[in-house]
Amino acid sequence: MLLLAFLAFFTLVVAKDYAEVLTIKPLPRNKFLTSFEFDSQLPPFPLVYNSPSEESSSLDTSTRHYGAFPKSVKPVLRATNTRQLNLRFTQGWWNSESWGRLPRNGSLSGGTGVELSAVIEAADLAEANLNWLKLTESLSGFFCALLNFVDESITTYPRHDVQDLSHGHAANESNRLFLLRAALPGEPVCTENLTPFLKMLPTRGKAGVSSLLDGHKLYDSLWHSMSIDLVTECAASSCRLRLKQSIHHVIDVVRLLRRDQEGGIPKPIPAENLRCDKETKKYDAWTCFPLADSIELECDLQSLFGREIRGAGFDDSESDSKLIFEIDQNHWDVQIEETTDDGRISQRSAQAVEPLLGTARYNIKFHTMNSDAAVSSGEPPVLVSRSLTGYSQNKGGIRVNLKNPSKTESVKAVYFETLPWFMRVYLHTLTVDGNGKIGSQFYIPALDRKRPGHLELLVEIPPEEDITLTYQFDKSLLLYAEYPPDANHGFAIAPAVIKVLDANGKTSYQVRSTSLLLTLPTPDFSMPYNVIILTCTVMALAFGTIFNLLIKKVVTEEEFEEAAKHSKIARIKAKIQSFRTGSKI
Repeated sequence: MLLLAFLAFFTLVVAKDYAEVLTIKPLPRNKFLTSFEFDSQLPPFPLVYNSPSEESSSLDTSTRHYGAFPKSVKPVLRATNTRQLNLRFTQGWWNSESWGRLPRNGSLSGGTGVELSAVIEAADLAEANLNWLKLTESLSGFFCALLNFVDESITTYPRHDVQDLSHGHAANESNRLFLLRAALPGEPVCTENLTPFLKMLPTRGKAGVSSLLDGHKLYDSLWHSMSIDLVTECAASSCRLRLKQSIHHVIDVVRLLRRDQEGGIPKPIPAENLRCDKETKKYDAWTCFPLADSIELECDLQSLFGREIRGAGFDDSESDSKLIFEIDQNHWDVQIEETTDDGRISQRSAQAVEPLLGTARYNIKFHTMNSDAAVSSGEPPVLVSRSLTGYSQNKGGIRVNLKNPSKTESVKAVYFETLPWFMRVYLHTLTVDGNGKIGSQFYIPALDRKRPGHLELLVEIPPEEDITLTYQFDKSLLLYAEYPPDANHGFAIAPAVIKVLDANGKTSYQVRSTSLLLTLPTPDFSMPYNVIILTCTVMALAFGTIFNLLIKKVVTEEEFEEAAKHSKIARIKAKIQSFRTGSKI
């Protein structure tokens, strides 16, 4: 009975401190936006500062219940005095003009590659940097990513976000909170990053909405972003850690269905299945102007994710696992098919919010005659376009266009740019075109191999206007060991961050630009190998000639023939010949 009571109490604690939600929202042109969100909390604990002078202070010997919170995370945060952590893994491109605003106003989305920021408590900046490097090395092994490549040459200290530190908490009143940020735009995102993400969940991806997550399906999408947010929340003398994990991705439904029909191997579409414009364009046995995909759509979770939802996160939970459907009920028909453990199947129409109960398997079926009928997420407050200019090997430029699509309201935003040290920016070349204006500027020039360039601009754009920023930079030469394996491919430049401010100066929306691919003057890496081969060849020829002159004696032909008659080989040859002829020597 005691064991049953303990298990019941543990289940209640977990259910209270853990929640998961799956939001499904159709997008225009046969696209789906699915959002997986998981929220877990660590029971209250006293906030402790880990002093670097005390080696034993990093060991947490206190006894506590972790509940649904991952136990492996707490020691990393304690050892580095991290009070807040934000980690993003993103790939793809978000179409703002067609899909509208980013999920959660962009607060859970990052730029292409990996993006990391943390709030660290420390006595000074040197100690904060030391803990920052320790944190990145720990997270590198934790998430199977190259975060150990983060160093001082790509680390920045955002100026605008410093105002958010006023809500932070420090264990020692004499310490300060430091905000550090770094990005790895060239880091690929793959299933090796998803596996530790699932292990942090109490269900381990075996139950609840996380049972849908499969790397092959997740990363076969137009855009996906995986985020991990850890925040320290304090009240009175106790604090608690709150962990928010989320995955947002956009599915091309028609492409997935076609791939399943083809068996995973791309095949040409048969002629009878081609959708051709036969009314306004020329059409015959050799000519076909293709039409857009049909707006009539029918699919289910089994076809989109390759599996069904395996019940709720916990058996006794009624409010922790939910499904949310953001659909136009006038055009979409959503049915929930529930299969119990004994094989009974029931089907019903889905409501806007559906709780997941017990261990039954859930499959969601969607059908519509007009897939373009989607619930609008609202127009984004700002549209951004960023590109490189120039084609020289020693210099170039960057052009940034910010557009305000609103017809009535002005937009005030912070433009944040981080440039690597080998891009030497000349701020005096900054030009502004358009009807917008720059309110303030903050710029820290880069130091070779020590510090990146840091640029922040406060921009204000009137309604239906845009502003274009251009500036020039020089390209630096690198040491031969600093070039990547495929140096001629180029260097990935981190996306810019645009944060829209509200009337109180707080961030209400944020978006990242696309990353850039910069080509630098690249040396001929084959030249050393050519020199080595040529040198070895010349040395071999010279050595052979000199060696022959040193060990061989030059004689006349007559002397050679006379000496050859008395050699051992000549005598052996003579004996063999005499044996064959039967004569004696």
